[in-house]
Amino acid sequence: MPHKTNYRDGDSYTRKSKKEGYRSRASFKLKEILEKDIKVHKRASVIDLGSFPGSWTQVITEHIGSKGKITAVDMQPMKEIKDCFFIQKKIEDIQDVDFEKIKDFLPFDLVLSDMAPNISGIKERDNALMIDLVDNVLLIVDKFLKKEGTVLIKVFQGESLDYTKFALKERFEKIKIFKPKASRPNSNEIYIIGKELK
Repeated sequence: MPHKTNYRDGDSYTRKSKKEGYRSRASFKLKEILEKDIKVHKRASVIDLGSFPGSWTQVITEHIGSKGKITAVDMQPMKEIKDCFFIQKKIEDIQDVDFEKIKDFLPFDLVLSDMAPNISGIKERDNALMIDLVDNVLLIVDKFLKKEGTVLIKVFQGESLDYTKFALKERFEKIKIFKPKASRPNSNEIYIIGKELK
């Protein structure tokens, strides 16, 4: 079951997220990436895959404001966020989403994924599960991302990173790999950005 990674309550980013009204410390990962590597215009249409609890949706809402369009997808029910259209659906069933409901949001300018599988500790299994999630993100990219659009995907260092890097090089003009400061130093997670869809 995909989920966003949980961190210790005592972590400084966790305390900061609570103080600033964000739903998790993951908000600061996206904030840093948006500041350094991804420019999002005010009328952008964005989809946040694996959105629960909503911290990335909160951040992207701040960036594009009420003129933008935001779709969030997660299997868990997510507390409402203003100006966001939420779809409760398993990511592996993303192809079954009725995109007719959000046809006015299409195509997307930006696809976001901070998803990760439940970690088993078995490297091969965890990488295989992460690659399955990546394939679902790529499905959305291939069907609904506009030309010259951008994708941001969390992966694990190693096999899933190599797989995703190859897949994005086939689709995008520019690729960048980035580890935000809000990621724990001992975390295996890393983010890969694809810019300018071919």
